[in-house]
Amino acid sequence: MFFVNFLYSQIDNKDYTLIWYSADNNILPQNSVKSIIKDNNGFIWMATENGLVRYDGNQFKTFNTENVAGMTTNRMSLFRGNALKDNIYLLNDLADYIRIKNNTASIIPKNKIPKQFKISNALYKKRRFYNNKIHRTDNKYFTLSKKYIGLYQDENKLLWQVKYAYDEYQNFFILNNIIYNYDGEKFIKFENGKIDPIKIDGLKTNNFSIIINNVSQQTFFIVEGNFYILEKKHKKLVLRLLLKNYDLSKRNIVSAYYDLDDRILYIGSSTDGLLVVKEKLFLAIPGKNKDGVYYAQVPYQDNQFLATSGEIFTTDGQSLSNPLFKVLNDNYSLMFDKMGNIWTKANNIVYCFHKKSNFITYNKWSFEDRVTQIFQMNNGEIIVGMSVGGSPNGKLYTLGGTKDKPHFNFYMNVPFNVTYMLQIKDNIIWTGSHLGFHQIHFKEKKIENVKETENNYVRSVYIGKPDEIWITTYGNGFYLYNQFTKKTTSFPVDKNKYLLTSHCIIEDKNGYFWITTNKGLFQVSKKNLLDYSNKKIKNIYYQYYDKSDGFATNEFNGGCQPCGLLLKNNYVTFPSMKGNVVFDSKKVKRLLPKGDIYFEQAEVNNSNVTIKNDTLNLNHDFERLRLFINSPYYGNSNNLNIETKVEGPISQKWESIIDNNIYFTTLPHGTYHLTARKMTGHDSEYRYKTLTIIIAPAFYQTIWFNVLIFILAFTTLYYVVKLRLKYVRLKNIHLEKKIAEQTFQLRNTITTLKDTTENLREQITNHKKLIGTITHDIKSPLRFLAMTAKHVYQNPNDSEAVQDGIKSLHTSSFQLYNFVNNILEYTKVSKQENLSTTYCLYDLIEEKIKIFLTIASSKKIVIENLIDANQTISNNRLLFSIVVHNLLDNAIKNTPSGKITLVSGIMDNKLFFAIKDTGSGMSGDIVNLYNKQDIKLTQTQEKPGMGLQIVTELLEIMKAKMKIESTINIGTKITILFLNTK
Repeated sequence: MFFVNFLYSQIDNKDYTLIWYSADNNILPQNSVKSIIKDNNGFIWMATENGLVRYDGNQFKTFNTENVAGMTTNRMSLFRGNALKDNIYLLNDLADYIRIKNNTASIIPKNKIPKQFKISNALYKKRRFYNNKIHRTDNKYFTLSKKYIGLYQDENKLLWQVKYAYDEYQNFFILNNIIYNYDGEKFIKFENGKIDPIKIDGLKTNNFSIIINNVSQQTFFIVEGNFYILEKKHKKLVLRLLLKNYDLSKRNIVSAYYDLDDRILYIGSSTDGLLVVKEKLFLAIPGKNKDGVYYAQVPYQDNQFLATSGEIFTTDGQSLSNPLFKVLNDNYSLMFDKMGNIWTKANNIVYCFHKKSNFITYNKWSFEDRVTQIFQMNNGEIIVGMSVGGSPNGKLYTLGGTKDKPHFNFYMNVPFNVTYMLQIKDNIIWTGSHLGFHQIHFKEKKIENVKETENNYVRSVYIGKPDEIWITTYGNGFYLYNQFTKKTTSFPVDKNKYLLTSHCIIEDKNGYFWITTNKGLFQVSKKNLLDYSNKKIKNIYYQYYDKSDGFATNEFNGGCQPCGLLLKNNYVTFPSMKGNVVFDSKKVKRLLPKGDIYFEQAEVNNSNVTIKNDTLNLNHDFERLRLFINSPYYGNSNNLNIETKVEGPISQKWESIIDNNIYFTTLPHGTYHLTARKMTGHDSEYRYKTLTIIIAPAFYQTIWFNVLIFILAFTTLYYVVKLRLKYVRLKNIHLEKKIAEQTFQLRNTITTLKDTTENLREQITNHKKLIGTITHDIKSPLRFLAMTAKHVYQNPNDSEAVQDGIKSLHTSSFQLYNFVNNILEYTKVSKQENLSTTYCLYDLIEEKIKIFLTIASSKKIVIENLIDANQTISNNRLLFSIVVHNLLDNAIKNTPSGKITLVSGIMDNKLFFAIKDTGSGMSGDIVNLYNKQDIKLTQTQEKPGMGLQIVTELLEIMKAKMKIESTINIGTKITILFLNTK
């Protein structure tokens, strides 16, 4: 590949940017540009006498015998084929078939050329090939023989043919798939087998040159220094002017191509190379100032504006001869008041030119301090801002006095120098200064600062809507401020950071902002800026324009008010260091970088490697990789910003590339995904392209090598461990024999000690249970016996009381006997299995009720047995008897008087038993504790309810669950659910 330095010869022209590229400045390989086309990927191709040249808007690349395999000569003929379908062919002098496809040129064997593109009769005359086929865009083509003109389909099927005699020097051209001819005197159309003469509107002379580009279906005319393209409008052939007043008569023009989308004209010469023509979008009006520097300006009429020099300019570039007023001023402030008077200033002097005198007479006011800005409020009041010399502070003065003797009065001090003032509603003035952006409440003389803009030099302020206040600064870009939400948005700048010095914002009627800087002009979608502020998008596309688009200089001026204008005829005007720049905002068409991105070639260790299907395969030992990333774009190169990101074993974040190249040194093996992206300009959207880079591992990095090493290591380890284990086993056998002989007696002793320890542990546990049970169960009968004996002792003469007492003594003694018997049975629980028997549940409950009946009667407690008399149950009767005994005892103890109910039934297909009393109830902690919830008692607390502890242990043996429901002073209900009992 041959990449050339970007050198060119540019010609100054009022209406066009004209750039010549040639071999003289080492850009083209040779100066004869015989044919020009654009392929469907957006690249411009040129056929020369020294190879093919591809142009992407930034670089020229030459394809010749040095880099195209099989090419035998570099002398090229004309392009032919179908550019829309990426089928472009041409021949060189030795009849090599060269195909242009996928952004590159290659030699195609003759037997692989499609039939419709083969040359059936190539006449070699005067060192050029006679093109006897002209292809249409619908896979049909015209054939030109010596006597006939015909239309064919792909398979050489003749559709129509007419007899027409001509010589090889006649000009056949195609437009909209219709073929025409100019025989030197008249134009002829061939359509549907008919021959008709035709005229071209606007062509009034035969003194013209015709340039034909049949691959692109374009025909050009050079008439009296003007360059035209032939178009069809309303069934007529017309000429459209592309270049005017530029003499090409001595340039030997032989080829041309016009890019309709980009509006760029390419003209090829046989001696001078390539001419690129772009229509200038902007007009610079130099004016009559000696230094050509302009600042503030105001609208004068629909298509005119007034500068501080007093000059009136028109948007077509004219400067009216006589200035409207004459006075030396500093150019930074210009204003029409509501009476039509003109206000301006010069350092510490303010002028007002009177409309009634045609701006000849004026008032003049001098101040001690420098005047920074003049502003008229909505109510017509004139304000003057000043800076206090030697300090950052300023002052505001207002115009007072009478109509005949107006004078300025001091109004208030401000802690800054005013640079710009605007007003949305009365009493609030939005003010820019060298220290930020401020809100002045005029009547209250109160100032509010926008914190986010502190210490920023505000150049201008633009208010589109009450909630959209746009602020430009010198050094920190531009901001959006919402006065209602107090939100301030700082916007990202362009890649060159030109927008850091933003001078002025003008909004056109197409939804775009135009922002001037010290280094060019930017166009940006207002919608994109608002979307960024609302966090809907993360980046912003800026369209950049520089002096090649029509400015006399890239340096625009700011720090003045107004800093730019949108006139009623939609023209925008800005001041600059070399005149005023004007343009029609509706006619400026953005040339966007909308083309695809291509990874076209890789250079590995200084050798070219082919990229196939967006995949690049590399060996592990490469040292340097260079990738060429391309995207055709024919606008300002600052608008094409390609970024790349790498994902893989080593990753890299988005970074901008330089000169369309990206370099890598040695990388670990693995699969990498290199993604390139660029902004297309459409709503700041990105276009992406991904290249897969596969770096093969070394043999010692492959999976099979690692598997082999693993197997070898595992096998070695296996046999080492196996030998070691064998040795250890033999040694252990000898040790075991010695240990067995020496410790046989010790083992017996240990076994005996274990049994003894277990028996002692069991006895201690039983003793603890017995002591607890005795303490718990005997306490109540003994207390009752004591109470009964005392009653009989105190009433010896009451025979009825004595009889009842003796009866109670008997009952209590019998109850005490049962308690002791239960205790003895309970002590055997740990030694017996949970033996199940079937018995009548009702009878068991009745037995227990009889035991407690006397005590219950004395406390006026009614005990109801609501269990079905036929209800039977299968479990350990003794254990359950102890459970019922304890539950009934607890219920009587905690019920001063009332009712105790015992019931049973089926719940979830399981038998349950419940006892319910109307006693004093239990506390929540006790209920949660016995319902097995995580309730932690303090060290001073004892676990309450000895009877419930016994019940809990027995139910665990019986595989049953207990649930307690209790309310203080209302009663308690205890439900036992038998999990395995039918």
